[in-house]
Amino acid sequence: MNALEKPLTVAALAGLWKRTLLCTPGLEDTTTRVAWLQGPSLFVDLRQPFDRPDFAHARALDDLSHEDCLWLARQQGFAGVFAEQDGVFWWHREIDLQPQAPQPDAGTLFWEGKTLVEIGHFANYLEHWQRTPNRPATPSCAMRLRRRADGRAAVLVRAGEVFMVARARAVPLSGRCLADAVAAAPLALARELVDCEISLGEAASWRITRSSLPFREGAVFSLDGWDVEYREEACGS
Repeated sequence: MNALEKPLTVAALAGLWKRTLLCTPGLEDTTTRVAWLQGPSLFVDLRQPFDRPDFAHARALDDLSHEDCLWLARQQGFAGVFAEQDGVFWWHREIDLQPQAPQPDAGTLFWEGKTLVEIGHFANYLEHWQRTPNRPATPSCAMRLRRRADGRAAVLVRAGEVFMVARARAVPLSGRCLADAVAAAPLALARELVDCEISLGEAASWRITRSSLPFREGAVFSLDGWDVEYREEACGS
């Protein structure tokens, strides 16, 4: 049996996925850069508009201007547990760049050729996904982490040759839109509101190549200063 013909399970979806299409009523999006890395059950997802400005001037959080923060607030990203129940797949978000959505994140998944199609369960949307590369990533592992210095939570996923990490912000976030909260905040608070890191990198070196915080790109992720609260591993799918 071809791998694409196997029943869809959480384990079978381990690896890095790139979104190629989003359709909602009145919108078709093929330009947003989306990376979803799936581990044995934990996952991390990063979504960035294609028109990112030059952030070369920002080497740390305190270098961000209010305009910088407003652009960063347009990003989306989240991490947590991916699960399946009665044919519906659920992305249970534990860390989220944006405020909590009013409805759960859930959908049905099925193969259409080599494209993974996602149809919203509670919301009206369709997404197309391509695995990168087009095979399950093995082995995969993931951790829930807690930073000793400030108690912030993080999710780390490694699958195949890549890793992703999501780290929570320090300040609470409410409302329906991060951009609105940032627009109304003074600069110091605006910086704290966007300080929710979601990064993608190369597992061999642990070097970050893409991040919701541009100044993190090129940095090396390390477990120094973090406690491991939970760990999961899978040797295959």
